[in-house]
Amino acid sequence: MELLKMMRIVLWSFFGVRKRASHNADFAQVKLPMLPVVAVILAATFGLTLLTVAKFATGIAH
Repeated sequence: MELLKMMRIVLWSFFGVRKRASHNADFAQVKLPMLPVVAVILAATFGLTLLTVAKFATGIAH
């Protein structure tokens, strides 16, 4: 469950829309040393997804 909370925090941070009260409540409940690890994994996953979609789209166009 804590992994899902951290993923939610990171994904909301990527989106950039958070209220301060919910942001503070989330940070009070999670382990902060693991948060950067989750953020890097999610960012890499997002980047690889975009790269795959772009390669697929350019492959279809040619």
